[in-house]
Amino acid sequence: MKNYLYKASLFWAPLALVAGCFLACNDLSDDDYFKKTTVSNTNQEVLSTSQTVAEYIQGREDFSSMSQLFQAEGIYDEMPTSGELHTVLVVRNQDFEAPDAEQSATVARSHVTNISVAPSKLNSGDRLLMWHNKYVTITFDEEALAGNLIGHALFNNSTLTEVIKAEDGYIYVISALIETPTSLQDFINDLDETKYGKFKQMVLASGGQEFDKANSKVVGVDSNGNTIYDSVFIYTNDFFDAKNFDLSSEALKATMFVFSDDVINAALTTAKQTLAGWGYDHKMALMRNGVVDSVYVGYSSDKDLEDWILKAAFYNQVYSAADLTPNRSAADPTENDIKSIYNIQWRTSVQELDLENPVSLSNGVAYEVKSFKIPNNRLIYRLHEEFRYYEQCDADQKALYFKSENLANFKVNSNEVAPWTPLSGVWPEHGDSPLTCKVADNTVAHYQLDFTPIFSRANSEGGFDVNPLMVPPGTYRMAMGFKQGMAAMSVQLFAVAEGGEEEECAEKIDLPLSDGSTTYHYDRGATLSNRLPEYYDPNDERNTAGNKNGYYWTDGGPVYTEVTIPAVNGEGKAVQLLIRLTGENGTNAGTLTFNHWCLRPTVNNY
Repeated sequence: MKNYLYKASLFWAPLALVAGCFLACNDLSDDDYFKKTTVSNTNQEVLSTSQTVAEYIQGREDFSSMSQLFQAEGIYDEMPTSGELHTVLVVRNQDFEAPDAEQSATVARSHVTNISVAPSKLNSGDRLLMWHNKYVTITFDEEALAGNLIGHALFNNSTLTEVIKAEDGYIYVISALIETPTSLQDFINDLDETKYGKFKQMVLASGGQEFDKANSKVVGVDSNGNTIYDSVFIYTNDFFDAKNFDLSSEALKATMFVFSDDVINAALTTAKQTLAGWGYDHKMALMRNGVVDSVYVGYSSDKDLEDWILKAAFYNQVYSAADLTPNRSAADPTENDIKSIYNIQWRTSVQELDLENPVSLSNGVAYEVKSFKIPNNRLIYRLHEEFRYYEQCDADQKALYFKSENLANFKVNSNEVAPWTPLSGVWPEHGDSPLTCKVADNTVAHYQLDFTPIFSRANSEGGFDVNPLMVPPGTYRMAMGFKQGMAAMSVQLFAVAEGGEEEECAEKIDLPLSDGSTTYHYDRGATLSNRLPEYYDPNDERNTAGNKNGYYWTDGGPVYTEVTIPAVNGEGKAVQLLIRLTGENGTNAGTLTFNHWCLRPTVNNY
């Protein structure tokens, strides 16, 4: 998306400082060279003087307060080296209100620009880039549009009362000092890089601009005869444009959370320590041993989590401090959730904002983040493992992790579903190699498999390291994959404490596996939303596999909508699980086929 704006993006202030691009001078009229000493409109003549802008302001007694401000802030000292031509806004003493000391320099510089703009060149909607790197907007009422500028043209909210043509530019006398509204974009640009450098750079890096000569207006020349443009820039920012969220637009009413380097670094450190405490390597990549990493932790670099921070920072409505004050007694934790423009969940009862010092902006409000955590449901995208690791276990491990009653003939059917990918070269081929078995004594109805979820990694000795997959406490959605038409089966989930005690996580549930539907068919389940691998887009235009795109390596079929893994080993410590699969149809069960299990953190696993 491209927006044509009579402005330079404040994200790229160094480019905007010149207030225009200086290019070769072509076909300019005498008026463009300021050869005329007066410019008329239908209200009154513009005064003309042979003095410079600085000399004239210093010589008028009713400008003395403004002149003292310019003198104190070094404006006069900068004028001879700042391009020689100027437009300066001033107020008479009776309209002058001395700014606060900390704002004095900004106020002074908000009244000077490096282009000399004649009244005949002004148009309603024009924006002048001032020395403080922000804009003053020109607005005309109907009289001004008819040519009567005095008393009818506004510079921001200040009315034009007089115009003086000086030797090196124009002086516009206005009714009050310029008040430059601070937008979200201005605020970000002015952030102290020593304190907010990371956050500021995240935003800066998300956009860019380019000079649009064809749509830029000639407003004058400099002392060397170079054309000066009121520059139009094409400002591009896919990150914000995709959400119709223009940080500089006064029509925007938004909330922004501002993250200091200290709170970002603390959150990233805590996130990596948390993953390590759960037994996960925070450097896990999306690929593991040449295939998609099924124990995929939603973290591959600091940038991965910084992306979450940026997407969590912006909201398309103005939140008051009361709106962001959590209800600690809420029965439903989601009552304390708000969603960013990127639908990122922010839980006010967990995250901490400085609600006592909001910063009011012209198009919204900003709050500083005092501390925050990367939510568990961002640190863990999903836990998804396969029963095929049976073949990588030694005899003791098989007996420990695959305890069975009335089941026999366990084996893994390699590539029972041939490996495939919907996007060659981007996503690896993935097939299904399920574990199968049969009822040992088909005169007995009951059979049972107590399966401990495990994961396996190739080791340097040519074998495999097989271990239980430890699961952090919290709430999850559980799904599984079998084979369509398999005998009906029941599922129970248990948390196993370090001492071996089992605690049931949810009541037994019966799965209708024998109805012939494809709901639980391997990992091709399509009934669940949000069921695909992270970053995988089934609608990618490069996909060539037709309607199979949405069946690639999914979570499987639903078992529990939300199940809580209790902290049986202590607060925050990961837990070993036990999945109990039972059937009461052993007399006619046939072949049993187990493909995979999957836990995906819910919104309440925060």
